[in-house]
This record gives sequence, C-alpha cells and structure tokens, in this order.
Amino acid sequence: MELVKENIKKLKEYKTNKVSYRIKLDANEGKNLLFPDIQKEGISFLEGFNINLYPDNDSFLLRSEIGKYLNINPNNIIPGNGSSEMIELVMKTFIDKGDIILSFVPTFSMYSIFSQIYSGRFIGIKSNEDFSTNMDTLIKKAKEVNPKVIFLCNPNNPTGYLTNKDEIKRLLDNTDSIIVVDEAYMEFAEGSMVDEVLKYKNLIVLRTLSKALGLASIRLGYMVSNQDIIDIINKVKSPYNLNAISQYIGIKALKNREKILAYIEEVKKERSYLYDNLTKFPIKPYESNGNFIFFKSNVTGLAKKLEKEGILIRSFSGDLEGYYRVTVGSRWENEQFIKSLKEIFKNEES
Repeated sequence: MELVKENIKKLKEYKTNKVSYRIKLDANEGKNLLFPDIQKEGISFLEGFNINLYPDNDSFLLRSEIGKYLNINPNNIIPGNGSSEMIELVMKTFIDKGDIILSFVPTFSMYSIFSQIYSGRFIGIKSNEDFSTNMDTLIKKAKEVNPKVIFLCNPNNPTGYLTNKDEIKRLLDNTDSIIVVDEAYMEFAEGSMVDEVLKYKNLIVLRTLSKALGLASIRLGYMVSNQDIIDIINKVKSPYNLNAISQYIGIKALKNREKILAYIEEVKKERSYLYDNLTKFPIKPYESNGNFIFFKSNVTGLAKKLEKEGILIRSFSGDLEGYYRVTVGSRWENEQFIKSLKEIFKNEES
C-alpha cells in the first residue's frame, strides 16, 4: 500500500510457532501454578466491578497488590497489557523521529521493532563472544551518540546473562538518557533495580506476571518509576488499557507469595539439572539467570528434529544461526527433552 509509512513497509511480522506439540519449551512460559485455584474459587468480582462498565482506568486494587509484592508505593506503578505495552509506552512518550535507542545485542527483539515503528534509530552494542556485556563500551557509545533511551534486558533474553546492579548504577550515573531495565526474568535472579527508582530521575523498571507467576495468557505487565515519569506516561497511556478480568486475576495471583517463591526455587533447581545434562552433549550451554537456557549446537536443524518428537524449542537465525533457547520445564519435560537429544545425537553419530 502506497500510504503506509516507509518504516512500516520494512517491518517483519512477529510470528509465533503454531505447530502441534506435546512439550512446549520455546517461549519461556511459566507453570500454570496459580490459575487452577482461581478457577476453583470462580471469578466473582468485588463490589464496583461490573462487566457492562469500563474497568478501573487506574487499576487501583491491582497496583496496591503489586505494591505489596514489591514493597513499593502503588503510585509509582503503571500496569498494562504485558511488558510489550510498557515498552511501547516508553517509545510513545520519549521517541521522536530519528532519536537513538541503544541496547546490547542480542536481546529482546521488541526493542528494535518498536524503534522501527516509532521511526527511531536502534543501535545495538554487540555482546562479548561469551555473550557477557561490557558496560564501559555502552557508556562510551552513549556519550558518543547521545541516545534518548537505553534498554537493558536483565537477565537478558535470549542469553540469560545478568548485569550486575552496580554496573547499572554506573550507567545511570554517566548518562541523562532514559534507562529502561526490563526485569521480566528477575524473579529467577538477584539484583532488581526496583528499589532504586526513586533515587534516579531517568530510571524505569519493567516487570511481568507471565514468567514467575505463569500468567502469560492474561497479558499483564507493569512499569515502576519515579513520580515525574509515571505522571508523564499516564498522559500517554490509553484509557482503560487493562481489562477487568486481567486486573482481577492479577490481584488474586499476587496474594499467593509462598506458591510463587516455591515455584521460583523449583525453576532454579530444574535449571541446574538441565544445564548439567546439556554439558554432557557436544553442546555449548550458557549459564542462565532466567527460566531458560541458551545453547549452541552444530546439529543442523536441531529444532526441527525435536519438533518431530513433539518438543518445541526456540531456534535463531542470522548472527545467531546454530543457537537455541530452551525453557526450563518440569522434571518430566526436561527428562523428555534430554532423552530426545540423546536419540538425535546417537543418530548423528551413526
């Protein structure tokens, strides 16, 4: 279409894997640990919730529950439809045509995609060979190009690398750019920047209920920042951006702190099990701080071979050709994945 913006014409559609499977380990989804209890209780809205009326525009009760979960003032929180809406809100609020967005690469693809949609210029700072990152390199580049926004996915997706909290503080101390720390996987690691948001004028932290709370289908994420940034972004946020059902489920789920913490420990245990087993193959796994493991394999079409066994993992292309990411599943799922790998490598050797 001639009327479509040039930067949209060049945009690649985000496509998900729609093949049949018996074990799904390709999208870093969490375990369905909280929703069964919510289903048993039934969705009975509190007073003031009516399905024929618009939802609470400010998500007051949900923000209050998130505030308890993080030990932070609810006024410093904006919830929405997953972390993706939060990333887009940052772009809508701060990015003018031609503004620079900076991040390490490889990282979450939506940073560059939203940069393109909003006519920004995304610059990726290449990670080290082992996928660790060098903050000095990022600070030097930031001083050179003066980015409007810097994104740090921490722990990083897809590599699992964790940037030290002191390193992030050093970045904040050396730039006036908006620093967005995407902590979608932080429950599985340590070093959250949430308790630092009131100390910096340019810090935004993003979180989600998709991973550690296993609620990917309700699309619920949120941002935490100082009052000035929250007030500005609330001007940009769409009215009634979060439906009442997602608000309700989020409130109920966040009350189950003990179950959440127990699941996090389960994931860490299974992550170690999976990593240790991957080291037994001619595979290069990378230590992870998320609910997934990033690895390299020289087996051509490994993901397709696993797909034939009904197991889905994430494969990469381009500069990451030959690299894969597998979600940490249950013990049974992880065992089945390892079992299928054994068969594949056995066939490769024969």
